[in-house]
Amino acid sequence: MKRIFSLCAVLLVAVTAMAQDGAKMYGIKSGSIKTEMDMMGQTITTTTYFDNYGALQSAAMNMMGMDMVTITKDGKTYLVNKGEKSVQEMPQMQQNINFLNLTDEAVKQFKVKETGKETVSGKECTVYTAEISQMGQTAKATYSVWNGIPMKSVIDMGGFSMSQKVVEVKEGPVDASLFEIPKF
Repeated sequence: MKRIFSLCAVLLVAVTAMAQDGAKMYGIKSGSIKTEMDMMGQTITTTTYFDNYGALQSAAMNMMGMDMVTITKDGKTYLVNKGEKSVQEMPQMQQNINFLNLTDEAVKQFKVKETGKETVSGKECTVYTAEISQMGQTAKATYSVWNGIPMKSVIDMGGFSMSQKVVEVKEGPVDASLFEIPKF
């Protein structure tokens, strides 16, 4: 069970922290994205704050009573467990799909295909499919993307499915302290 939750945390980081080499991720300079994720029959709400077109991100969630934050900055991602007062630098993620600047390399590596259009939370989205490999597993993913933001994602891996949907996008300045790595 712990492995499943660890994998889910890694996939959450993959979905929320896909910046690559300073390229713009979002067509919005700063703001917040509130999502709801269905995982194993539970709804998990996450709020991601971002700045510099997604180069800085801080995603806060409460999962199984654990108060977790992932912070992405300077090309690194940190997992902060507030309850345990710990910070762990995550290994370099391979899920570098930047939908705002989709490269031929990413299309080939992740087998990305554009499959249509759909409206999610009032935003007209382009739908993509992809394959993501992490921790020795390959997942099939479907993303509905608006302005570089995955508004809806469904990830299927070996009988396990996780879906996430944006319920609110707010544009505007965010507090810089959200991107500071805590010193416990």
